[in-house]
Amino acid sequence: MLRFQRFASTYNQRAVLRRYPVGGIIHGFQVRRAVPVPELKLTAVDLIHEQTGAEHLHIDRDDKNNVFSIAFRTLPPDATGVPHILEHTTLCGSEKYPVRDPFFKMLNKSLANFMNAMTGPDYTFFPFATTNARDFVNLRDVYLNSTLRPLLKEQDFYQEGWRLEHSEVTNPKSDIIFKGVVFNEMKGQVSNADYHFWSQFQQNIYPSLNNSGGDPQKITDLHYQDLVDFHHANYHPSNARTFTYGSFPLEDTLKKVNEEFRAYGKRIINKKLPKPLELIETKELTLEGQIDPMLPAEKQTKTSLTWKCGEPTDLYETFLLKILGNLLLDGHDSIMYKGLIESGLGHDFSVNTGVESMTAANFLTVGIQGSQNVEEFKSKVFDLFREFIENDVDSNKVDAIIHQLELSKKDQKADFGLQILYSILPGWTNGIDPIEGLEFDELIGRLKSDFKENGTKIFKNILDKYIIDQPYFHFTMKGSEEFSSKLAAEESTKLDKKLKELDETDRKAIFERGLLLEAAQNHKEDLSCLPTLGVADISRKVDTYDLNTNANITVRNTATNGISYIRGKKLINDMIPLELYPFLSLFAASLTHLGTKTTPYGAIDNEIKLHTGGISTNISVNADPTTLQPNLYFDMSGFSLNEKSDYIFKFLKTILMETDFSTHKDKLKVLINSIASSNTSHIADSGHTVARSFASGHLSTVAAIQEHISGVEHYKLISRLCSIMNDDNLFQSEVIDKLVMLQRIIVNSQNMEFFASVDCQAQENKIRKEVDYFVSTLPNTSSDISGAIQTACVPRYSDSQVLNLIKFPFQVHYTAQAYNEVSYTHKDGAALQVLANMLTFKHLHKEIREKGGAYGGGATFSALSGIFSYYSYRDPNPLASIQTFEKSASYVLNDAKWTKSDLDESKLSIFQQVDAPISPKSEGSTFFNLGVTDEMRQVRREQLLDTSLLDIHRVAERYILPNKSITTVVGPGIDGETVSPKWHIEDIKV
Repeated sequence: MLRFQRFASTYNQRAVLRRYPVGGIIHGFQVRRAVPVPELKLTAVDLIHEQTGAEHLHIDRDDKNNVFSIAFRTLPPDATGVPHILEHTTLCGSEKYPVRDPFFKMLNKSLANFMNAMTGPDYTFFPFATTNARDFVNLRDVYLNSTLRPLLKEQDFYQEGWRLEHSEVTNPKSDIIFKGVVFNEMKGQVSNADYHFWSQFQQNIYPSLNNSGGDPQKITDLHYQDLVDFHHANYHPSNARTFTYGSFPLEDTLKKVNEEFRAYGKRIINKKLPKPLELIETKELTLEGQIDPMLPAEKQTKTSLTWKCGEPTDLYETFLLKILGNLLLDGHDSIMYKGLIESGLGHDFSVNTGVESMTAANFLTVGIQGSQNVEEFKSKVFDLFREFIENDVDSNKVDAIIHQLELSKKDQKADFGLQILYSILPGWTNGIDPIEGLEFDELIGRLKSDFKENGTKIFKNILDKYIIDQPYFHFTMKGSEEFSSKLAAEESTKLDKKLKELDETDRKAIFERGLLLEAAQNHKEDLSCLPTLGVADISRKVDTYDLNTNANITVRNTATNGISYIRGKKLINDMIPLELYPFLSLFAASLTHLGTKTTPYGAIDNEIKLHTGGISTNISVNADPTTLQPNLYFDMSGFSLNEKSDYIFKFLKTILMETDFSTHKDKLKVLINSIASSNTSHIADSGHTVARSFASGHLSTVAAIQEHISGVEHYKLISRLCSIMNDDNLFQSEVIDKLVMLQRIIVNSQNMEFFASVDCQAQENKIRKEVDYFVSTLPNTSSDISGAIQTACVPRYSDSQVLNLIKFPFQVHYTAQAYNEVSYTHKDGAALQVLANMLTFKHLHKEIREKGGAYGGGATFSALSGIFSYYSYRDPNPLASIQTFEKSASYVLNDAKWTKSDLDESKLSIFQQVDAPISPKSEGSTFFNLGVTDEMRQVRREQLLDTSLLDIHRVAERYILPNKSITTVVGPGIDGETVSPKWHIEDIKV
C-alpha cells in the first residue's frame, strides 16, 4: 500500500490499472499483468495475442516521446548473415508499400527522432520513436507491413546482400567482382580489431550461436531462397514481440496489430536455446587478428579468461554477478584494474571484459589488450581472485555502486523508452520476464539486505561456485601484419573459384542482371502509397526556456527529479601556444585518470561515485555563430543529488589543482596506450567523420583546431608518444612538462562561466553560493608563466593539396569531400542544409549505396561550423564516390527534377533532429554551449521553412563547385591511383 501511495502522488496508477484489467481482452490481446513500477514512474502491461500467441509489452508513462518496436527471435543457422541481410531486404518494399526501400524513404516523410532496424545475436528488431501521433500511426503501419509482408525481391537480395557484378556495370569486359551492401559493411566490421576479437570470441565461447551479422567469407555462400525460407520460418506473429512506450493510447496500436496478425494461425515455435561451449575442462585457443597500427609490435596481443556463471533466468544471481563484475573491474580502484592495467600488464581491458548475459548463459570475462606475456597475465588474474576472496569488500564500494544505480533511475533521458527496449529485449526474446528486470528497487533492496546480513560472502559464494578451481576458456588473439592481406587473398581465391564455375551463359546473365539492377535503381518511382506528414505539421516557433542569468552563472529551473546538473567552461582562446594544442585532449583525460601526490585516482574515483553521478573534463571548440571565429574551451561537468551538489565542486577542485603528472608517470603511459587503441577503433567505426574532419581542416580555422584536439594531428601525437615511452628523459620533456604547463595555464579563475539545471529556487541559491566559493579558491591568474609563452592561433591548413589519403589497413574505405564555410547566421546556411539533405535522400543514397555498394553515403552541412561536405562509409570504390561528389553540383543544376514535394520532405527530415526531444538537463543550454541565441534559432527556423527550390539552385552554384573542394580518403589506398604524386599521404601508425 505504501508503494501505491508513493507512486500515486506523481502518477495516476488507479486510472492506468482501470484501463488494463487483468484478464480483459483488448482487440484480440488478453491482459496478463499490469504492474506499477513506481521507481520509474510507469506501469508495465503484459499482453498476449489469443490467436497467434504473440506477446506485447506496453510501458504506460507520461512521456511524449513514444516508441514502437516489432521484434523476432532469429537464431542464425550459419555465418552467412541471413538474419542481417533479411533485416535489410525486409525494408525494401512490401505488399501495401511496393516501393524500393520504403523504410529509407519514410526518413523524410516523418518527424520521427529515431528510426532503425537492428540485428542482435539471436533477434532482429525494428524500432522507432516520435512525438507526433499521426507520425506514430504512419510508421507503425509501415513497420508492420514491411516485416510481415515484404516483397523480398531477388533483385533486392543482390543489392543488399551480395552479388557478382562487373566493376563497370555497363562494360562487359570489366572485371567481375563481389558487391553488396551487407558484404561491404561486414568487411568494414572485420577491419575493426576490437570487433574481430569480439566476434571470434563469441563464435568460440558460443559455437552453437552463429555470427548473425555475417562473416564476409561466408556471406557469398548465401542463396536467395535461403533468405525467403528464413523469413517464412521466423517472421511470424507467434515468434514476434511487439512493444509500445509512452503516452499514446495502447488500444489504437493493439487494434492495428490485431488486424495484421489475424491472418495468421498459432505456430509452435521452437524455444530451445542454443547451448554455450561445454567447459568440462579448461580450453585454450589462439588466433591471428587485425593489428592496431597505432600501437607498437609488442602490444598487439589481446587475451582473456572466461567462466560460465549460471543462467540469465535467475535474475537476482545475475544481478549479483554484475555487481561483482563492477567490484572486480570497474573504476581505477578496482582490484583487476590496479593489478592488470595500472601495473602495466596491459594498456586496457579487452572488449569482451565484464559480465555478459547471452542467450542461455552468463559469462564473466577478464581480459587485457597489449599483453606481452600471456602466462603472466593468467597467473596474475588467479592471484587477484584469491586476494579478493581473502579480504572483505569495502562497504563504501558497494554503497557507491548502489548510489550509482539509484542515481541512474532519477537521471531522466530523452530516449528513455528506447533505453528500456534495449535493456529488456535480449532476455525477453529468450523467455526472461521483461517486467521483473524493470523492478530495480526490489533488486537493490534485496542486495542491501543481503549485504548487510552476509557481507562479502554473497560475492565470494559466486566466485566459489563458478570461478575458483573451475574450468575456463582462455582466448588469445595476436595481431598480424599479414592479416588484412590474408583476408584479401581468401576473398580473391573465393572469387576465382566462383568465376571458374561460370560459363558464357552465366556471364551474360550476370551482365544483364547488373544492367537490370542499375535500371531499377535509376527508375523514378511513384511514392504516393507512402503516408507522409507535411511542413504544416512543423511549428514555426522555436521552443524557449526561462533562464536566470547573474554574473558568471546561468540557471535553468526545471523538473530534474532532485538532481543538480553543473556545467562549467573556461575560454582559453588566447592562452595556449600552438605546440600544446595536440596535448589538450590528453590533459583533460589525465585529470580523471592520474591522481594527486598523496592520493591515487582510484581512491578519488570511489569517493566521486559514492557522492555524485560522476565528473568529467573535456576540450571543445565552437565557431562563433556570426563571425565563425573559434572559441576554444576547457569544459567541466558533474551531477549529483541536490543535497550533495557541493561534492561536485570539491572533486573538480581536487583534480584541477592537485593532479600530479610526475608522480603518476606509469599511469600516464597506460592512459596514452589506451587512447591509441581507442583511436583505432574510432577510425574503424567512424572513418568518414575522420576524413571529413581532416578535409574540413583545410578550410576552417575551427576545424583545424579540432584536428589538433581530436583529429589526425592528435592521432599522430599519441602514436609518437607511444614510441618514446621507454625513454624517461624524453617522456618527461615531451609529455609531462607540457601537461604541467597546460595545468599552470588553464587552472585559474579567469573567464569561467557555469550553467546549472535544478528543480527548485532553494537549490538554485545553493548552487550560486557553491560556484562563487569554487571560483574564489582557484588562482587569480597564470601570470607566473604567461610572459614566457608566445601564444598563436592555429592557422588554416595549406590548400595546395586537395587530395589526401590517410593510410589504414582496412578492407574498405571512408571518403569525404569538404567545401567552404558560411556562418550560422548567414542567409545561405539554411538553404545549404536543405541542399545537403536533398542530395543525400534524392541522389547520393542511390549512387553510393545502391549502385556503389558502400554501406552508407550522403551529404551534410554543419550549421555551426558552416562546412558543407560529402561522405561515404565502408566504401569499396572511393574513386567512384569522389566522382559522384564532384558531379553533384552539375546534377542539381542540370539533371535533378526536384519538386516542391521533394523540398518539403527534406525539411521534414531536418526537423526530426531540430525538434527531437531533449532531457530536462539540456533545456536552455544551447546559448551557453554554442553561443546561439533564441533569436538566432528563430531566424534559422524560419529560413529553413521558407527555403525555395530557387534557393537550392543558387547555393549549389555558388558553394559546391568541385574546384573549391578538399578531398580525404581513409583506408588502404587504391593501387595506381592514391599512390600518384597528386595525393598527399598521411601515415599515422607507430
